[in-house]
Amino acid sequence: MKTILKPMNLFWLIAVIIFAIIFIYSDKDISLDSTSSHITKIHYADGITPTHLQLIEKFNKKYNGRIEVVPIDLPFNKFSTNERKELLARALRSKSEKIDLFAVDIVWGYRFAKWAENLTSYFSKEMLGTMIEPILPTCYYNDSLFAFPFTIDIATMYYRDDLLQNLPNYSEIKHKLENSITWEDFIQLGLKLNDSQKPFFSFPASDYEGLICGFTEMILNQDRNFFDNGKIDLTRPESVRALTTLTDLINKYNLTPKAVTAFTEHPCHRFYIDNNGYFVRSWPTFFSENYSTIDTAIRDDIKRIPTPHFRGTKPAVVYGGWNLVVSKFSEHKPEVLEFIRFLLRPESQQELFEGNGSLPVLKSVYENSDVEDAEVLNYYKKQIEFGVHRPLLEDYSRISDIISYYVHKALLQEIEIEKALSEATRMINSNEVIFK
Repeated sequence: MKTILKPMNLFWLIAVIIFAIIFIYSDKDISLDSTSSHITKIHYADGITPTHLQLIEKFNKKYNGRIEVVPIDLPFNKFSTNERKELLARALRSKSEKIDLFAVDIVWGYRFAKWAENLTSYFSKEMLGTMIEPILPTCYYNDSLFAFPFTIDIATMYYRDDLLQNLPNYSEIKHKLENSITWEDFIQLGLKLNDSQKPFFSFPASDYEGLICGFTEMILNQDRNFFDNGKIDLTRPESVRALTTLTDLINKYNLTPKAVTAFTEHPCHRFYIDNNGYFVRSWPTFFSENYSTIDTAIRDDIKRIPTPHFRGTKPAVVYGGWNLVVSKFSEHKPEVLEFIRFLLRPESQQELFEGNGSLPVLKSVYENSDVEDAEVLNYYKKQIEFGVHRPLLEDYSRISDIISYYVHKALLQEIEIEKALSEATRMINSNEVIFK
């Protein structure tokens, strides 16, 4: 097996040290009564938001003296999805009992299945039937339920409506945007605006999973069965068209600043907001994650719309989201399962949506007219119909690392598009590895 070893990043040394400190001191983060030996403490690793903390506090209060959830925070503003994945994998390889429950990206499942408790016998078919259908396939491995749905995301584009209102054909443009504009018309809009002072379209284009979300979405927009035959061939016209479009946005049309090639999601948001950009690619959580940094004068002018699609094709929006995994090394599985059931109550799922913007996995919440921002939830209910999954493959992590590496090099113009896709295809199908 051949490997490509990228230069060692100082980040990993710092990240491992931080993660070790979190483990050592996590028991001190939240404590009902540190002297009570009969309290079962369960350690929960996730990107812990204030809404997560509110739910944890409610659970701890309900089970006061019996169970205490201790959060291990892996915040998105410090750790990308790739970095979170590797930190969790390193901890679980050591068979650590310091993690009882952890959240995984919906495409990480097969990577973590070997460390996961089989949940098949714990949840009835009736309960599984309350979940929205698109998320369930990401929770199974070899017909076993190794994870449980927690939240779901749908790729979302945001734009500054106020910056377009002076265009003579504003109403026509707005209609196209709200119904998924074509990439061809989107590019023409950017060229027509011809505004060198504001970035037209920002998207996270660093060498990581976020880049893969946009790239695979563009491929699946053209052919939803692209990854279904068991062998990946990125030299096909659909992937060439997708990568050519992304590359041209940066290097041919100058509609996307080259700076995005260094951005994961949060720096991309910061860049878009600070530079009064027109469009940015993100997720439903964009407002909750950036609310305090958006000027109050323009908050109402930032609108959500579907991502673009290629002319002559059906719109497609890629799924994101997080599943909950119970570590098979946990000594407190009954208590962990109790906490999962608490998080999956309709009121908990509703609270996560209203506080974080993350989409519920329960069908019933979408039908609840009393939900705050019910209009937004109804918008996403319709968008779910156009959802597509990144390839749900057993070897996805290795494949994703290879694709993001070569796609990123193409965006930087360090390698030609056809060569990048050919090399990625060769490495994937010869079982080679890129270590990042």
